[in-house]
Amino acid sequence: MRFELRYDLRNPPQWRRPFEAYYADFLRQVEWADAHGFARVSLMEHHFVEDGYDPSPLTVAAAIAARTKRIKIKVNVLLLTLRHPVQVAEEIALVDIISGGRIEVVFGAGYRHNEFEGYGVPRKYRPSRMAEGLEIIRRCWTEESFDFQGKHWNLKDVRAMPKPIQKPHPRIVMGGNSEGAARRAAQYADEFAPVRPELLTVFNEERVRLGKPPGLPPPKAGLPRAPLFLHVSRDPATAWKRIAPHARYETDEYGKWTMDDPLIPYKQGVTDEQLRQNYQVVTPEEAVAFGRRLEAAWGANASMSFHPLMGGMPFELGQESLELVVREVMPKFA
Repeated sequence: MRFELRYDLRNPPQWRRPFEAYYADFLRQVEWADAHGFARVSLMEHHFVEDGYDPSPLTVAAAIAARTKRIKIKVNVLLLTLRHPVQVAEEIALVDIISGGRIEVVFGAGYRHNEFEGYGVPRKYRPSRMAEGLEIIRRCWTEESFDFQGKHWNLKDVRAMPKPIQKPHPRIVMGGNSEGAARRAAQYADEFAPVRPELLTVFNEERVRLGKPPGLPPPKAGLPRAPLFLHVSRDPATAWKRIAPHARYETDEYGKWTMDDPLIPYKQGVTDEQLRQNYQVVTPEEAVAFGRRLEAAWGANASMSFHPLMGGMPFELGQESLELVVREVMPKFA
C-alpha cells in the first residue's frame, strides 16, 4: 500500500492567507510527509485562476526536491501544449538531478479555452503540439545535438544539458481522453494515463501495430477506487462540518471548467449527499478497511491519496488527518 499526497495549491479569496505563509506551510507539510513514510506527492497545473491554482508545478517540484530525501515527486499533469518543449526538457532534467531521480511527469494537452487564449496558442493545435513536444523532449534527453523541423517548432543545433539522471530518461507518460490521444501516446510516449481506463486497449493495440511491446491492460471493471477526497478523523461528523464548504468550493470551481464533459466527476449543483459520497471523511478503522479492499483488488498497485489543503482547507485540519494516518493507519500495512 502506497500512501500519497496531492496538491493544487488553491488559496481561495474567502479563506485567503498570504501566499508566502501558505506555501511555507505546504512545503513544511511535504517535508514532514517525506519523513513519515508517504511515497509520493502529486502536483497539478492550471493558469489564470483567481485562487492561485499552481501555475508552475516544476518550480514547486524543485522546491520539494531541495527539502526532501525520498518521496517521489509527480507532476500530474504538465500542460505541454502551452510550453516550449526544450525548456520543459531542461527543467525536468534539473529537477531530476536535484531530487536524485525522483521526478515523474504526466504530460497533458489541456482543455480550458482561456488558458490557450492567454498564452496565444490556438486550441485546435493541441494534438500536433503534443506530438512534436514529446518527440523534442525525448531527443533532448537522449541525443547530444539535433535539429527539428515541424509544424510548430523549427529548431537548430539543440544541445540540451545537463541530461537527467534517470536512465535512459524519466518515463514519458501522456494523459488523454480520446482514441486519438491513445494512439499518439503509443507513438510518442512510454505510458498512457487516460481518464477512461478502457482507452488502454486502444493504446496497447497501437503499440503492437507500431512494433512496440504493449503496456498494462485496462483494470477489471468494478474494482474499488479511491474517492476524490479522503480525510481521516476520530469525529467524522464534526470534521465534515469544517470540510464541507471547501469541498463545495472545489466541486463548483472545477465544475465551471468541465460542464460539457460527462466523464469528469466534478459538477456544479451537486446535492449534499453526492458531495458527501465524493468527499469521504472516515475513522482510522474505516480507512484501514478501505485500504484492505484496495489491496485485495489492486495488489502492489494499491494506493491511498490524501488532499490535505483541498479547496483552501486550514493547514491544521489537513495535518491532523495526516498525523492520524501515520499513527493508526500506516502501521496496519507495514
